[in-house]
Amino acid sequence: MDFTNLKTLVVSIECGSFSKAAEILCVTQSAVSRRIKILEDHYGQLLLDRSGITLKPTAAGQLLIEKARQVLQMEQEFLHDLQLLARRRKISFCCTAPFGISFLPDIFTRFMSRNSQNSDLSFVFDMPEGALKGLKEKLYDLVLIEFCEDLNLDEFAVYPLPDDEMVFVSRPGFIDSRMVGVETMLDQRLYCKKSGCCARRFLEKSMLAIGRDAAEFRNTVYFDDIPFIIKAVKAGEGVTFISRSVVASSLAEGSLVSHHVEGFAPSRPRRLVLEKNRSLDPTLFDLIEGIFHRFSLAPPSELIPR
Repeated sequence: MDFTNLKTLVVSIECGSFSKAAEILCVTQSAVSRRIKILEDHYGQLLLDRSGITLKPTAAGQLLIEKARQVLQMEQEFLHDLQLLARRRKISFCCTAPFGISFLPDIFTRFMSRNSQNSDLSFVFDMPEGALKGLKEKLYDLVLIEFCEDLNLDEFAVYPLPDDEMVFVSRPGFIDSRMVGVETMLDQRLYCKKSGCCARRFLEKSMLAIGRDAAEFRNTVYFDDIPFIIKAVKAGEGVTFISRSVVASSLAEGSLVSHHVEGFAPSRPRRLVLEKNRSLDPTLFDLIEGIFHRFSLAPPSELIPR
């Protein structure tokens, strides 16, 4: 049995739709449907009730989901035991995309130069909610999130880092002023990575704070490729709303300029999150130390292994 198909079934039920499951699993919706069909053909049973707005398991589907969760947990435990057998520390790190794009290359270069002989490091980009869910389910050793919603982080150990800053950017000369009214931006073509991404959600929150609606950005282009969006903005085809860190080099060299909208609060929290009372081995601490080092900060003393 392919564990990928079982995981797809579990995620589809947890999400309630194939489209949301596809987003979480980073595959197409047709791939999700195909995996479910393989399971249904294998067992000769319908596993999902597709008649409603939200996917529901059939009686046979519920039985398989319960077993699938047990099998997937056993697989995780087996992989962990194999790692111990190989005497290599496998570290799984999850973060939001702006942080990963902006800072991970330097952090990982430092980490692997010091730990390449005794550790394997993997990373995943995810939305804040998915990162926290994975941490809770022990899929990740630590996560780093930049978020705009009011998240309940009480069950985790949380360590602040310098906040992220969200800005509009354009080609030099495209918009005259650095501080602008919202009407100025509403007149522009707005490039967004995708509907529901962190930047879009922050934009929606910011517009609501000034008594406006993000739907007023009627000339919006969604394109799931940040380099393409930046290229389009540099060509003078519109503006984008983005983490300053992602375009820091372009701002520094002058190929892009940043703008703030009157009334917008540009900062959004950036937090390193771990399980509470997590004892850190030296390898994991070295990764955490590298993250703080990237911001010219010392890690909190309570994180230093005794």
